[in-house]
Amino acid sequence: MSVYTLNKLFYMLENDSSFRDWIKSSPGEAIGQFTLTAKERQALTSGDVGELYRMGVHAFLLSGLSRHQLFGVDGDNYFPRIRGQASP
Repeated sequence: MSVYTLNKLFYMLENDSSFRDWIKSSPGEAIGQFTLTAKERQALTSGDVGELYRMGVHAFLLSGLSRHQLFGVDGDNYFPRIRGQASP
């Protein structure tokens, strides 16, 4: 597991609009350029923000999933998920 790689992915998601568009249109292909474990990939693609936070993803970068409504995460379910009060 590489917390650096996860944070880099989330940094790009927040700061690179072409990458953000790519992840919206072809998420598997976009995240495929990163070396992620199966657990990391599963947490990301299922929108498991609680698990991603426990893995070390920076909270501000992680909240980009809700800002951009990716992987089923939105403003209504972000906080319950990160607190462990709701499942992805």
